[in-house]
Amino acid sequence: MTVQEIAKQFATKGNIDEVKTHGGGHINDSYHMINATASEPDYLLQRVNHHVFKDVPLLMNNLSIVTDHVQAKIKKDFPDDVERRCLTIIPTTDGQSFFKDPEGNYWRVLRFIEDHLVFDSTSDPAIAYEGAKTFGAFTVMLNDLPANKVGTVIPDFHNMKWRLTQLKESIRKDVAGRLKEVKKEVDYVDTRSKLMLTVHELGEKGAIPLRVTHNDTKISNVLYDTNKKGLCVIDLDTIQPGYVTSDFGDGIRTLTNTGEEDDDNLDRVTMDVELFEAFASGFLDSTRDILSDTEKDALLYGGLLFPYMQAVRFLIDYLDGDTYYKVKHPEHNLVRARAQFKLTQDGESKFEELKMIIKNLS
Repeated sequence: MTVQEIAKQFATKGNIDEVKTHGGGHINDSYHMINATASEPDYLLQRVNHHVFKDVPLLMNNLSIVTDHVQAKIKKDFPDDVERRCLTIIPTTDGQSFFKDPEGNYWRVLRFIEDHLVFDSTSDPAIAYEGAKTFGAFTVMLNDLPANKVGTVIPDFHNMKWRLTQLKESIRKDVAGRLKEVKKEVDYVDTRSKLMLTVHELGEKGAIPLRVTHNDTKISNVLYDTNKKGLCVIDLDTIQPGYVTSDFGDGIRTLTNTGEEDDDNLDRVTMDVELFEAFASGFLDSTRDILSDTEKDALLYGGLLFPYMQAVRFLIDYLDGDTYYKVKHPEHNLVRARAQFKLTQDGESKFEELKMIIKNLS
């Protein structure tokens, strides 16, 4: 089926006269459906990658539950702006949330949100603050949605204990014969494992609650209005039960790095304290009243955990022969791992400063 034929399977309004590729997402394929009827909206058609997301019906059920819940909250504060402040799922012509084509591909349609800005990265604390505040507001709106109402889309996605088990297995097998090159990195993982299991252990003890979490809180997953104010949280495919530290930590990892994720010059890789404070300030300005003291204290550990966890994942893939992440050269995963370990180490060196920032904001 052509993209145009797929588009006709959905209950859109008006006259769609053009469908063109949209955005640069790495997982799903997206298309902008342009409406010739001026009074009706444009739409976003997406093919959901079922190789990454093994259970698309579960994913779409999560998406339906969360968007319905968030829309009900937004209606109270912004009754005339709901469709700009939350994703809206457009059903198929037979009332389903997705369409499965004859080739086994899964498709969905969302209402296109006009007049928005997106930032892939930023060095502006004001933009960091707004993005974090928007993620935090999303967390607050989901506060009364029990975590068991949504399913687990990617099992053990942010489970550090499981990632360490994976690493041990990769070390044992050493299928690519690369273990001899990463002794220093393996030793660092071992020396920090107890610290990096802090969040996992708090969760196992029930000291921090499971929540409905986003789990992919890079700044590009917030839409801003034309005044650079946070508007809407997008890319909800990784919604599942988790800890608030995941959404805080992944935001810190992706936002505060002064270098690149795969920077081969480690002198460029540091954790920007000003951006850390801006993100923490925005996130806590939204969530301060719903988070327990233990959750607030655990945020810093999330900020250190996520670059460490990502480094471990890159290290695993390097040892396994580059079977998961796309690489540009044979050492790419090792370069990535070292850059993320450097970010972790820099965060550790600033531990007391970062701890005081969170304490003062809490």
